[in-house]
Parts: sequence; structure tokens; C-alpha cells
Amino acid sequence: MRYAIVTNPVAGKMSVAQKRALLSGPAEILEAEICGLDTTTVDDFCQCTRELQDRCDVLVVAGGDGTFSDVLNAIDTSRIPIAFLPLGTGNAMQHALNYKGTPKDIARRIREGEIREYDLINCDDRKKAFMVSLGIDGLVIKLRSQYRAKGASGFKTYFRAVLNAYFKEYKRTTAKMILDDVTIEMKGLLSLMVVKQPYYGFGMKVVPKARFDDGQLHVLCVNEGLLKAALGGMTALAFENRIGQYLTGRRLTVSLERPLALQIDGNEGWESDEFQFTVFPKGLKIKC
Repeated sequence: MRYAIVTNPVAGKMSVAQKRALLSGPAEILEAEICGLDTTTVDDFCQCTRELQDRCDVLVVAGGDGTFSDVLNAIDTSRIPIAFLPLGTGNAMQHALNYKGTPKDIARRIREGEIREYDLINCDDRKKAFMVSLGIDGLVIKLRSQYRAKGASGFKTYFRAVLNAYFKEYKRTTAKMILDDVTIEMKGLLSLMVVKQPYYGFGMKVVPKARFDDGQLHVLCVNEGLLKAALGGMTALAFENRIGQYLTGRRLTVSLERPLALQIDGNEGWESDEFQFTVFPKGLKIKC
């Protein structure tokens, strides 16, 4: 198979030289060229991935969840297989794929792996995703981005954003949901998660029953107070989350009392008071 590695030079804190050095080993193992390091904007990076999809059999995305999401929405993922080489900090996809070891170790696993078909989430017919959420999560991502712009990084940055959002800036609201043909009302919404795999960043197993290949949306509604929410976060890090109302279905419509921002694969999404999520069956071919 012909491989190409694509990476976004402006994502994360590593320099172009550091990324090139880190990826030299995986590139040798996969006999792949390293592309994308000369791009300067997200649009340039996405155009680079679109051009690469016709020049390789497997497109290897080197980066974090956000970079992986950018590629998901730049190319025809139901046609060309992609692979994931984690370089970010949170890396929910790394845990979802059970990747361990160095970039070289993961490159060897990619080379020896099989192509699998996984589902994705269709968000308002605007974006494909593997994990989205409404509520405090979108605000946390926004605050984290502000802290990163000032030079902060790592789990402490995320935790600081969580505390600031919970205690100062987030205002709870009521969500009316229609999941397939069932109507549910959630008052005092803290977080509404729609996912296709169990993990959030840093290995937090937030929706333990979620699966990539079962044709279902996995929904978790959380409106707990501080103590239970903190307990849920700790158990998600240590074992698996045990709070919230868990639901499954194929189509979810959400109506909100006031607009909320969407978190999409660790990136900031758009803001609205109504969202619709559906299953995009076998929308992702991934070699792992």
C-alpha cells in the first residue's frame, strides 16, 4: 500500500522541525512522504489533504483529535481509508483505537492492521464527527483555546477551563430532545454528549457503552450537581463514568431554551438553539 502522512504545522506546540523529526521514523516504516508542513492555515491544510487522497492508498493523519476531525471533513472518508498517528494531548481517538507505545510502534500497527468500517455522526448536515456535545463542554473548549493562545497547554489547562466554566460562566438551560420517536426533557442541562466511541480526551471513559460500528448514536445527558459531576469525572479517568442518563437511537433532534455552542471532536463548533444528529453508517474507513 502507498501511504502518505499529513500533519498540520500550526496545531499543537511542536515546531515544524520537531514534527518532521518525530515523524521521520513512522515515515520510514510506512515508506511515506510527510506532507502539510508547508501549509499556513486550516484551509490550506484541508486542501493539501484533498490533493493527497488521489496520490495514496491510506492517508495517515498525524496530530490530535481536532486535526483528525479536520481531515474527516475535508475528504471522502467513505472512499479512501485513513489512519491516525496521535501527536496531540487529549487524543480521544488514540484511546478509542487502543493505541499504545511510540509513534514508531503505532506506525508498525498501522502497516500491519486491517481496514475497518466505522460509523460517524452527521451534525446538522454540516460536519461529520466521532464525538460532539452541547452545554458546558463547548464553553470549556472556548476557554481552553483562549488559555492556549497565551502559551498554556496540557491537562492543567483543560482542568482550569472546566473550573472557570462551571463556577463562573456557564448557565444551565432546558433541553427538549426527540430521540427517534421518544421525547425527553432535561432541565438544568450540564452536558449533552452524542458519541460513537467511549472516550473523551486524556483517556476519560465517559460513555462506556459507545461503539464505532453498531449503527447507533450513543447519548449521555448530564444534569448532576457539583459533587456528582466531579465524581463522574474522577471515575471516568480511573475506570468509567457512572453518572448521567444514557440513551441510544439513530436520530436525535435537540431544542434549547437558549443557544449553546457545539463541541465537535475537541474543536469549537457553531452556536444554535436547535441541532440535529443522525448516524452516518460506515462513513469512515480506518486502517488500524
